[in-house]
This record gives sequence, C-alpha cells and structure tokens, in this order.
Amino acid sequence: MAKRDLRMSFWPEEEGCPSYETLLPPFPHQDRIAEVLPRLLPRGVPLGKTDFLNWVNFTLEYPDEIWESERPSDEKIYHYVNFFNGAGKAPAFVVEVGRLDEFTEVNDYSFIIDASALERIRSGSLAYSMKEEWERDSLIRSLNEEALKKYDEDRLQEAGEMIERALSLSGFSSAYLFNNRGLIYWKMSKSDQAKEDFLEAIRLDGANGDPLFNLGLIYFDECDYAKALHYLEKAVELNPKDSQFLLELGHLYLDLERENDALHLFKKILEQNPNEAQVDFHLGYYFLYKKNRPHKALKYYNSGLKKEPEDQFALADLAVVHWALGHKRKSLDIRRILQEHSGLMPYTVSRLVYLNLQIGDYDSALKYYHEAMSYKEPFELEWLHYNAALVYARSGRPRKALDTLYLAVRVGGEAVIKRALSEKSLRQLKGTSAFKKLIKLPDKRRNR
Repeated sequence: MAKRDLRMSFWPEEEGCPSYETLLPPFPHQDRIAEVLPRLLPRGVPLGKTDFLNWVNFTLEYPDEIWESERPSDEKIYHYVNFFNGAGKAPAFVVEVGRLDEFTEVNDYSFIIDASALERIRSGSLAYSMKEEWERDSLIRSLNEEALKKYDEDRLQEAGEMIERALSLSGFSSAYLFNNRGLIYWKMSKSDQAKEDFLEAIRLDGANGDPLFNLGLIYFDECDYAKALHYLEKAVELNPKDSQFLLELGHLYLDLERENDALHLFKKILEQNPNEAQVDFHLGYYFLYKKNRPHKALKYYNSGLKKEPEDQFALADLAVVHWALGHKRKSLDIRRILQEHSGLMPYTVSRLVYLNLQIGDYDSALKYYHEAMSYKEPFELEWLHYNAALVYARSGRPRKALDTLYLAVRVGGEAVIKRALSEKSLRQLKGTSAFKKLIKLPDKRRNR
C-alpha cells in the first residue's frame, strides 16, 4: 500500500488541504518539530510535509503500533504509529490508511507533537503492537528452548506440553516449532505424528533442510529406502555443506551398496573437517557387516578411534573385528574396557551380547541380553533375540532356545529364518516339530 508514488497522493501545503477527511491534526511547521526534536532536522534546510514522504514507507514497514477504527461509511481506518521517545508517548510519526472493501489507500500522515492528539488516535482497537509481538516471540522462543532441554533429558511429556503452548502462541505458523514437535513425537515412538509435523514444517518453510533430513531419517529407520533417499537428497540439495546431512546420505548410500556415491560424499566431509571420525566408523561398519571384510574394517575403525578414542559404538565393533580376525586377546581387552563402563548405550549392549556369545561367556551374554530388554528401544531387537536363542541352544536349554527364537522370527521375519536354517548351533532343534512350525509361520507374521 505504501510502495506507490506517495508524492502524487498529497497536495503540497501551499495548495490547501486534501479533499478527504482525515483524523490526523495538520502537519506541524518545521520550527515546531525542531523544538521537540532538535537533533532530528538539519539546520538551515527548509523542509515541508512532502519532504517526509520517505518516513511514510518506513512507518508502514516498521510500525511500533497499528490502531484500527471505523467510519459510518464502513471504511476502516488504520493508524500506523512510530514513537520517538518510547512506546506510547509523543512525539510520534503517524500514517493514516483507509480501507473500503478490498481497496486500501494512504489517506494522510502527520508528525504528532500534542499528547492529547496522540491519545485520540490510540483510542481505537489495537491491531498490532511491536512491543507485544516482541514479548510474545520471546515467550515462544523461551518455551521452545525449555522444550528442547526437556527433550534432551527424556522428559518428553513436559517437552510436548511446552511446544504445544509455543505453537498455540505462534498461531501454528512457525516451521521450526513443528519440526521440534516432530522430534519429540519421534522420540516418543509416534512416527506418524512426527511425519505429519515434519511435512507441515516443510510446507511452511521449504528452504529449511532440517525437517527434510528428519523425515529422511525416519524412513531410513523404517527401511523405506526410496522415501529416505528422496528426503535426504533434498536436504543435501538445500544444505550441500552440512556434514551431518552428507554423512547420513552417505550412510544410506552404503546400505544401498552405492559405495562410490558414499565415498564421494565422505570425501566432501573430510575436506571440510579431516577429524570427522564418523566417516571412518560408517565405512568400518560397512566393510565389517555388509562386505564381510574385517581387515578393511579394522583400518577404518583404527583411523576413527584415533580421532574419537572414547566412541562406544566403534570400540564395540572393533572388538568384533578383532575376534573375526583371530586377535582374541585384543578383543577381550576391549570387552573388559566396555564392561567396566557405567553407561552403556543400546548399540554397545547388543554388540556385547554377540561378542560374549562368540567368546563362549554365556552368562555374560544373557546378562546383557536381559539388560537390553529393559530398554525402551533395544538395538536390533530381532538379533538380540536370535543371539540369546543361540546362547540357550549352545548351553543345553532347547526349550528356551525355541521360545526366544520364536520372538526373533516374529520381529525379524525371513532374515532371521534364513540365518537360523544355516546355523549349526540349532542343528538339534531343526528336526523338532516346534522348529518346523516356527519356520512356517504365516507370512503376515514372518514379514515386517
């Protein structure tokens, strides 16, 4: 409304008053303005009303307040106010805008010096207050920060309540709040609600890669590789230098056995940060578990642990690598270090179940299996059950082995059955009717 040539909208002072009725007082003389704000006007330069036209655009763009009132003709009048000496006090620069139906036009503008004139202008309805908006925005950001702290502390119910209040105050129009509520839902295992929030965040702010990235990770976790690839690649397109985005897309490429594409992304990461250990750890994991090349995996784990020597996940995998290569003493040394650790992560516990199974320490394997079952989200639940079933089978407890294998098949389906059929430790169970029944579970229960 203020972008057109405002100079054509007003009569110069010497040609008299405009033909429309305005609620503003006449524009004061330059000398009167100089009395109130002596530093505002240049000395010795004569100024008239039209010399203040640039102030109109500024006031319309950045008002301190907007007040609304109505005329009998159904025309709405808006006064855009900018204060000079603090909110709510004269002097102020005011622009009057009229709106009838869909037509909006600047009526007039004035420099308000008299406090009573300003009070009349501010007697309508307050449509906007920069001070209130700032206070509201500060409260929203404060609630968001507190919600993220609760999120980090796993106090998810409280985090959700705070983010809901922040969203309500924002009018459900802030992309970052939807993204953060999506994170909370995701951590609460409410993946469908999380997806909806990430999609809404994308709709509200298509230039932000975070919700795209988060949505890609959800689909990655769900093994929906097509959708994961779609969203992770879009996130990288928006943020081609974000090392976390590049890392997870590279991780996905490795899972899809697109090794060259992954190496290309990892090279970019290392060019930005040569000390990024996660590149080495992802490659170590790939060559250990996907390619069954422990010698090459060893190289990457050793390289990564030089950068991050305390990484639990990498240490657990390194113990597995050493055991696969026949380096039993090194594997046992790492196992001892991990078992002395007071705060083991689900991934580490899962690896300790497998490692103790291979070593033959069945009591320790079952101890960590039961510890894993106490977690809200155990890592690779199907293989935890499967390894525990092997422990029971190797330690002469066939009934327990079958019961636990049943749990593994229910979660892991065909992948577990395929491995069970080739497992020598289960040889004595394969001839039983219970085992035969197990591998013939209905497809709807065998397949995830």
